[in-house]
Amino acid sequence: MRFLRRPQRKSRSIAVFCGAFHPPTIAHVELARSARAVVDEVLWVMPERFPHKTYDQVTLPTRLRLILEATHDAVAISSESLFFDIAAEAKRDLEIPNVKLLIGEDGARRIVDWDYGFTPENHRAYLETNLQRFPILTARRQQLWQVPPEYSPWFEWLDVDQEIASVSSSLVREQIAVAQPWRHLVPQSIVDRVAEFYASGGILSGQKGA
Repeated sequence: MRFLRRPQRKSRSIAVFCGAFHPPTIAHVELARSARAVVDEVLWVMPERFPHKTYDQVTLPTRLRLILEATHDAVAISSESLFFDIAAEAKRDLEIPNVKLLIGEDGARRIVDWDYGFTPENHRAYLETNLQRFPILTARRQQLWQVPPEYSPWFEWLDVDQEIASVSSSLVREQIAVAQPWRHLVPQSIVDRVAEFYASGGILSGQKGA
């Protein structure tokens, strides 16, 4: 794991915040804020490569720059791509005893439903083993997805401002693409950067990456 901004040495618990951050939004910032009531620190992590998509015109270095300007939290790049593997890499490199995964509800659902290539029995064993090591911090969104009961002990639902429940990176990109108001959806510290990288980049050419 390569750190662009390292966590504090005194931290005993950390939330590994995984996402595409395409771009970072006020919902991301709010989720991180809420997580700080549960852990000592939040570490925003982007993978070198995604397991289900590729980086487009808005590259990894660009997104990392936006994250660094949007938050004062720790920021890193992972050589892994799956959520649990990223959390394991952070735990190993930081030697922090208590590591949780911080992800939006869509990501939490993806963790449970992802095809890891196992039989149903091994799929459940894999999830239970990893959820015990890396419990999930998440927040409700509009779809109100229900965690399967066998996994619910390892999911903690954060208290976030419900006014931003509908805010997403895809909404920002869609608003930019159709010339509708979007600046209120991203942290004020990166409004100009988002305008620079998105209004003149891949969004206007029609890409819809998450």
